[in-house]
Amino acid sequence: MEEGLLACGAVSITLLSDADEPVLEPAPGETPLWTSIRVQALFDLQTDLVALKRVLAAQNVPSESLSLEFLPPADWQAAQRAYAVNRLFAQRLWVLPTEADPQALWRQQHGETSIPPTAQLRLDPGLAFGTGGHPTTAMCLEWLAEHIQAGQRVLDFGCGSGILGIAAALLGAEVVAVDYDQQACVATRNNAAYNGVARRRLEVVSLEDWERRDKHKVFDVIVANILAGPLRALAANFEQLAKTGGSIVLSGILEEQAAQVEAAYPATIFAPVQVEAGWACLHGVTHEL
Repeated sequence: MEEGLLACGAVSITLLSDADEPVLEPAPGETPLWTSIRVQALFDLQTDLVALKRVLAAQNVPSESLSLEFLPPADWQAAQRAYAVNRLFAQRLWVLPTEADPQALWRQQHGETSIPPTAQLRLDPGLAFGTGGHPTTAMCLEWLAEHIQAGQRVLDFGCGSGILGIAAALLGAEVVAVDYDQQACVATRNNAAYNGVARRRLEVVSLEDWERRDKHKVFDVIVANILAGPLRALAANFEQLAKTGGSIVLSGILEEQAAQVEAAYPATIFAPVQVEAGWACLHGVTHEL
């Protein structure tokens, strides 16, 4: 069906769950599908709808399952910016949209014109996950803003948009950001450059390259906002990579999964789990067994 839609001029195709079935932990490279799928395609107004219906009918798509609607003109970039975050973390790190005026925002929120000394991370929704709005990202940012010290070595594993690694770099750390998704690596590099973070301060590495040449390096802080399954599978690696007395910060975990993830890290003493909107964030300190 996708091939037929593209042949008819579809500019985008989205596969959606027709029954809102969650798919929370696909493995890298997997594209799991649902038991009932809704296919949504966007077309130019000049599209030949008769030809489109003919193509779908040839693929045995019943006409009663088709629906058509016209989208009014809209500023899609402005709609995307509505999801950008404007939030101050631990009075040290301010995450805000790229086009925001910090002075005006601060005056609007606090009635003052003098902005306190904070690191400013500018980020809009884009290629990869992580703008600071989701509870998992926000809880990690809060921890980083409270605890990162200048000169620390930080591993941001599964960097996505790069928000956590960039935040740590802006707070003075030296960061290695790793992801298996090349789009995430591109997004992290672009967002780091936009925020003035030098490459010597934040190095972006593909998972394959990191496993080949950098896996033996140790870190003061490891932060990973991914999923419970991979966090359990990576436990032994993370505990080897964290120096004794170093910190491991884990998120992307549902509240009911927190105990299982903790149990996978025998060399880490965790603080009480932090929970927000059903999502958990774990932070612990490594020790020798």
